[in-house]
Amino acid sequence: MAKQAKWIVILTLIAGTAISEARASEWQLVKDSSAVRFIGVQEGSAFRARFENFSAMIDFDPGNPAAGKIIGVVKMDSAKTGDEERDATLLEEDWFDPQNHPESRFESERIEQLDDGTFAAHGQLTIIGNSQPVTMSFEFEVSGTTAHFSGSFDIKRLEFGVGWEATNWIDDDVGVQIELDLQQ
Repeated sequence: MAKQAKWIVILTLIAGTAISEARASEWQLVKDSSAVRFIGVQEGSAFRARFENFSAMIDFDPGNPAAGKIIGVVKMDSAKTGDEERDATLLEEDWFDPQNHPESRFESERIEQLDDGTFAAHGQLTIIGNSQPVTMSFEFEVSGTTAHFSGSFDIKRLEFGVGWEATNWIDDDVGVQIELDLQQ
């Protein structure tokens, strides 16, 4: 009987640890110190922009990346470039078209750890209703009950149907940078 009780205690401890570890991978966004930015080139000069309204669902444990899931959503009408004319142009139907496509979304399908210790989230990015496969490279640093997510990927805007085809005014290449502070 004492032997059975001992095994019940051990199994309960193991189950409790597994449940704790499963919960430990769910992270909440600390929006005030997080940012989603993109970098483009207009008439040969680089410009930086940010999305002021975004959300993220991060379910990730660096010890088990394959079980992770990342979903990021930005509100397209929240793009700010620091130039009112460019901001207004981005809201037009030919560009971000937030009237018909209010959100852009990245959803991971598979996450793997790379040889250098960083991670790669392979998934689908949807912009103005067009989806394309994208691989986001990222670092994930945990410190107790907080974590920092730093990721990036590059896209060709014309593959998503964003903007005019004349690339002499706005380059086709766009870099996306994500910096997220997270807490449990």
